[in-house]
Amino acid sequence: MPRSRVLSFMSEWRRDAGASPRSHTTDTPNSPNTESPTTRKLTADVDTPTSSRQSLDKYATASPTTPQRDRADSRASRPNSMLQAYQPPMMEVALDTIPELQPVFTFLNSHSNKLYQEGYFLKLHDLDSRGRPSTERIWNECFAQLVGTVLSLWDAAALDAAGEDGEVVPTFINLSDASIKMIESLPMNVSDGGNLQNVLSISTAANNRYLLHFNSLNSLTQWTAGIRLAMFEHATLQEAYTGSLIAGKGKLLNNIRTIMERSRFKTEDWTRVRFGAGTPWRRCWCVISPPDEKEYQKAQKTLKKRQVYDRSTSVPKGDIKFYDTRKVTKKTKPIATISDAYAAYAIYPQSKPLIDQSTLVKMEGLVTIHTTPETTTEGFVFVMPEVHPAVTGFEMMLRWLFPVYDTFALYGRPNRLIADTLDQRGLMFAMPRERRYGYLDILDVSGLIHTTGSATWSERQWRKEMKKLTSQRMNTAGFEDVAGDNKISQRRNTTSRTSLTLPRNGS
Repeated sequence: MPRSRVLSFMSEWRRDAGASPRSHTTDTPNSPNTESPTTRKLTADVDTPTSSRQSLDKYATASPTTPQRDRADSRASRPNSMLQAYQPPMMEVALDTIPELQPVFTFLNSHSNKLYQEGYFLKLHDLDSRGRPSTERIWNECFAQLVGTVLSLWDAAALDAAGEDGEVVPTFINLSDASIKMIESLPMNVSDGGNLQNVLSISTAANNRYLLHFNSLNSLTQWTAGIRLAMFEHATLQEAYTGSLIAGKGKLLNNIRTIMERSRFKTEDWTRVRFGAGTPWRRCWCVISPPDEKEYQKAQKTLKKRQVYDRSTSVPKGDIKFYDTRKVTKKTKPIATISDAYAAYAIYPQSKPLIDQSTLVKMEGLVTIHTTPETTTEGFVFVMPEVHPAVTGFEMMLRWLFPVYDTFALYGRPNRLIADTLDQRGLMFAMPRERRYGYLDILDVSGLIHTTGSATWSERQWRKEMKKLTSQRMNTAGFEDVAGDNKISQRRNTTSRTSLTLPRNGS
């Protein structure tokens, strides 16, 4: 395989990763972090969103009667009795950190400390971790902060009782893998009837579901936008981490060219998988089937015949099946099938020493669970390929990721990985060089929320629209970074390359 194709992504991103960007953090209290993926378990609120949850039609709960204090829709003043119990871990950007990972670590630090939204609302714990109605289905007023993807909640009554000299410890909800839904009108099952307006439903990773009630549509929109923005930036940073890892450490693997060869045949191996809300990890035989070779070649010929500005042809895709046995025949029924995926990336293991051994990957797309009856929903699964003797976890992860990329035509594959930070299809999309991470703000996402038809958007559509809007912000004439001394247009020559080449000394 030609060198210009094998390591082009690594070489291109290495060239742009030399300068470590300035860290941008807020002075807000910090939030806790999830457990390391290598422990093969996730925190109580890290899970896949599901669309088959119980209906939000009626509630055996009275309408919220707690009087909400008179406050503006914007951020309310912080109570003096707030106590920040935990702090997020800081990724150490030491001298031995490879250049490709230095900016990513800085941006991950910034994101985990970034205050997206804060203020008061009413909260009801609707479903517990088993998906059953919670025993504490009472509306409570809370003061909350969304820092990174962690929502910290302080009971408002306890804050008032503590006064200026007391301290109130918060509770935490991890929203990194949550599913959210705005509810215009929620019928209440009370004797006098009536509907509840301005409600946000949050389904977390451990099957918990919370209802948040706001005092105005404006407040509901701001909080929804803040949560969506935090989740979006978290996901795109994990993609950037994956790309930087491939560029920085992939070149050190002796068999990297073999790993990056286009997948033409099935890839089969043992993995540990977690699919479905609140489900445990289970050992599965994973079969990654790339598109049929004849269909692939036919699509390539069709693509070549089209004009250079008219190459909008559908790309053939394969699938991924998970079995409970290695002896797979035509009659063997899979546990689950991923028929289409729009994202697949490594998860940072929260500690640099664990990078080489971590194999945790998150996939997002259409997942079919082969139960009776079968269910096909848009969601995600966590996968940990099992490590072979004398093989690092990092290498095993790449052996699994590249066939996945080829199967679903992700991030430029099955050709070359896209290194262009201006290309929405690439792993490194929107990765800045000398500014804080993130081009969108609350108002940008609020505009998307009020776009006609957005109420029915899937998570895939939300990701697409937010990337599209990010691209527009990046290409806005005269857009400057926080320091005011760099413009996107001035960096285009150094970051925008659609035809990547390999330096002769790269290996």
